[in-house]
Amino acid sequence: MKSRNTFGIHFVLRIPKQQKNGMATVYARITVNGRRSEISLKKKVAPKEWDDAKGRAKGKREEIVKLNSHIERVRTLIADGYHELVQQRKTVTVDAVKSLFLGEAEETMTVRMLVDYHNRETVHKLAHGTMKNYHTTQRYIEKFLKEKYRRNDIALSELNYRFIMDFEGYLGLAKQL
Repeated sequence: MKSRNTFGIHFVLRIPKQQKNGMATVYARITVNGRRSEISLKKKVAPKEWDDAKGRAKGKREEIVKLNSHIERVRTLIADGYHELVQQRKTVTVDAVKSLFLGEAEETMTVRMLVDYHNRETVHKLAHGTMKNYHTTQRYIEKFLKEKYRRNDIALSELNYRFIMDFEGYLGLAKQL
């Protein structure tokens, strides 16, 4: 069965209680599968110039036109982020959509990061000789990446069977030397 996500973007106003000039901040409200999150657009508008039903400012003044244009750009960027997650078959959550829009997308895990993490976490659990073997393997991985791929690191998502077989062959050659 194919799962479907519900998704919506609405623009709302928030009027701070201590606000004296009567201006309200515009927020983008993202809803995915019933969960909501809001992002401040850091733009202000008078509440009387806001159309709640349309989620945009009313009027033809230059600053209103610019605000509405900005709102539409934000709407497009958020929707594009949502569609990107769907196309990549990633788990679609309100936090994932928000993070993608804010540029806080999850950090790409790399081979070197994984090996470093492993060695840090196991240094107190394993014998010195075992850790020495892990550090040797780490150096072989670094040399292999430089020689074969001319890179210092590679994302885990780029790893495939060929990479593993090539590395195994490289280890065989390295041990013969």
